Amino acid sequence: MSAAGNFVRRLLSIFQRQVIKYPSNMLQQRAQRRRKAIPNEWKAALRAQHRINHHLTHQNLRKWFEDTYNQPIDRATVTRILSSKYAFIDELQEYQLKDKRRRFEQWPELEKAVMDWIRLAETEAPISQEAIRYKAQQYWGHLYPHDPTPSFSNGWLFGFQTRNNIKSRKHHGEAASLSIDAADQMIKIRQLLASYPPQDIFNCDESGLYWKLFPDRGLSTRSLPGRKKDKARISILFACNSDGSERIPLWVIGNAKKPRAFTHAHIEPHNLGIHWRSNGKAWMTSDIFKEWLYAFDAQMAGRHVVLLMDNFSAHEAAVKEVTADLKHTVVIWLPPNLTTKYQPLDQGIIRAWKALWKRQWVRYIINEFDRGIDPLSTMTILRAVRWAVNIWEDQVTSTTITNCFKKALHDETEEEFESALLIHNLENSLQDLKLTNRVQDVMDINQFLNPPDEQVNDTVMDIDNIVLSQFELPQTDELEEDVVEEPIPLITSQEALQGLYTLRLFEEQRDKADTSFIRVLTRYENLLTKEKVATQRQTDIRRFFR
Repeated sequence: MSAAGNFVRRLLSIFQRQVIKYPSNMLQQRAQRRRKAIPNEWKAALRAQHRINHHLTHQNLRKWFEDTYNQPIDRATVTRILSSKYAFIDELQEYQLKDKRRRFEQWPELEKAVMDWIRLAETEAPISQEAIRYKAQQYWGHLYPHDPTPSFSNGWLFGFQTRNNIKSRKHHGEAASLSIDAADQMIKIRQLLASYPPQDIFNCDESGLYWKLFPDRGLSTRSLPGRKKDKARISILFACNSDGSERIPLWVIGNAKKPRAFTHAHIEPHNLGIHWRSNGKAWMTSDIFKEWLYAFDAQMAGRHVVLLMDNFSAHEAAVKEVTADLKHTVVIWLPPNLTTKYQPLDQGIIRAWKALWKRQWVRYIINEFDRGIDPLSTMTILRAVRWAVNIWEDQVTSTTITNCFKKALHDETEEEFESALLIHNLENSLQDLKLTNRVQDVMDINQFLNPPDEQVNDTVMDIDNIVLSQFELPQTDELEEDVVEEPIPLITSQEALQGLYTLRLFEEQRDKADTSFIRVLTRYENLLTKEKVATQRQTDIRRFFR
C-alpha cells in the first residue's frame, strides 16, 4: 500500500477515536453552548449584581452568572458587560430586556414624538397602524424640514412597534366611550376623600396667560406698526390644598429658556419662588408634568396626600409613567369632560387669580399712559411673573380656595361675594382705562378675563402642539419676547444696606409700626453686614500676600 494510503488510514483512525471520545450529540451541545448569545436580561442582572455587591470580583461574578444561568462565561466577557459600553442596558424597559440585541431607532426625535402622540391620543380612540404612519409623516416635516420624507415602510412600522412594545389590544366593554355616570363617580371620590384631612387634599390645574393682551378689541388680535405683538403667552401650573393652608410654588412655562428680562436684571427665576420651564409654544407637556409630579411627591415627604386631577392628556401620560414611583401621593381622577363642574381650581380659584392679575395689568397700563409711555414697550415677563407670585401667595384668599373646594367636591353653594367684588373692581379699572381715551373699544369683561385661547384644552390640534413643542427651539423673535432697553445694574451690598436702613427707619417712625416686620429687616441687615465684613476680610488677605 502506498504511503498516501497509510496516511489516510491514520487520519481516519484519529477521527474515529475523537468521535468515540466526543459523541456527536455532545459535540452539538458543546457547539450550541458556545454559540448561545447572552440576552440583555442576563446582562442587566449581572450589572445589577455588580452594583449591589461592590466587593465581588469579576471571578466571583463569573461564578454567580454560571451558577444562575447554567451558561459558561469568561472573565473578559464579564468585564465587557460591566463596562460603559453596556450602560444603556440599565435604562431599558422590561420588554426591551427580552431582546438579545438592542434595536436602535434611526430617527429618535421622531419616534419620541410619535410615541408621545400615541400616549396622549390613545385614551380618545384606538390607534391604528395607518394612524401611526400618517402621524410620522406629519411630524417629519416639523422635525426634519430639510430632509425628504421617508416612505415609513412596513419594516419600519414593525421595528417601531417592537421597540416600543406596541401591540394590538382589544378595547373591552364601554370604557372607550367614557360612558361613566359622573354623579356616581363623585360619590365614590367623596368616600375616598373622607379618610384624608383637608390639608392633605390637593388639586392641580394649568391655565394660559396672555401677559401682554391689550384690552382693546381693535388691538387684541393683531400688531400695529411700531407696536409689538400683544399675545405673548405663558402657561402656569397651580396647585393647592383644600383648606388653603398650602399653595405649591408656581411652575411657569414660557417660550424662552431664560427670558432677556431676567438676564438683564441679573435675576434667576427660582429666586422669585417659581420653577421656570420652556418649550417652543409655552405648552404643558407630559415631560414637564412628570417632573412636576416627582417634585410634588418629594415635597410631600412624611405625609400621605391625595392629588385630584382632570384627564388632560399630558396628565394621563405622565401619571402612567410615574405612578409606581410616587411614595406619598395618591392620584384620583375627576370625572372626564366635566372638570369645569368638579375641579376646585376651575370653580373660581384660577378665575380669582386672573381677575387680580389683570386688574394689576390695567392699572399699570393707566399709570404708563399717564407718564406718556406706551405700556407695551415697558411691560416685561419679569414684571408679569412677580405679579403672578405675589397674587398667588398673598392676594388669593384662603376663603376663596375653601369655598371652591366645597362647591366642587361637596356640591355646597357658597356666597361668592369675594369673587363678584373682584370682577366688579376689574370692570371699574377697565372703565377708568376707557376714560383715558387711549383705547378705541374696551373688551367685554369675560372676553378679557378668559380669552378662549388661554384655556388649556385637549383637541387633536392641542395634542400636536403639546408633542411638537418639546422639539422646537425657544423663540428669540422680539415680537414674542420682551425687550429691555437698558440692563439693570447689579445692586451692591452697600446700596442694599442703605435701602434696608431707610425702610427700617421709615417703619420705626410710623404711628402703628409693624414690629415683626422691623425684626425681619434688622435680621436681614445683620446678615448682609456679616457677609460684607467676610468679603472685605478675604480681600484684605489677598492683598497681604501680593
